[in-house]
Amino acid sequence: MSTSHRLSMLIVAMLFGVLSVSAQKVSVGADPRVDLTKYKTYAWSRETPSTNAIVNQIVVSAVDAQLAAKGLQKVETDPELTVVVFGSTESDIHVSNPSWSPALNSIATGVAVGSQSWLVTKGTLVVDISDTKTKNNVWRGQATQTLDQGPTGDKARDAKTVEKPIKNAVKKMFKQFPHPSRK
Repeated sequence: MSTSHRLSMLIVAMLFGVLSVSAQKVSVGADPRVDLTKYKTYAWSRETPSTNAIVNQIVVSAVDAQLAAKGLQKVETDPELTVVVFGSTESDIHVSNPSWSPALNSIATGVAVGSQSWLVTKGTLVVDISDTKTKNNVWRGQATQTLDQGPTGDKARDAKTVEKPIKNAVKKMFKQFPHPSRK
């Protein structure tokens, strides 16, 4: 196999690796003792203020749309369910060192390649639904995704960046409402 062919295959493999790293991971859990189909109304908890009101509205709208599609009605008083969301981002550093492949060293390719590092930002969104009377959590959806960039301080720009991933995450979560698929 020629060096250029190996290099081409490595680039394709790296692209697939990047695509799989940025894939959204969604997990859902529900209390198996609770029949979630008996609930008909919900309201939002007022306990968790958001640092970005625009992102908060995107999340609330996405969850409201999914719950309405499942037949639940949003109410202001006496809800059967209470919905709360949590979101966070964390940064990490990713380091790559191609020295594991002698075929890619600077003698074979003529290209000097050293260690590379870059920041990786991971966003997490959690949607918790609790029985209002018992205060017991009855359903939880969680999504994690590597983001293209971390928070910039520009709330409108940050909201535009995460709008599509948030909507996709909420949609994936609620595909498994009222009960998660059993694997």
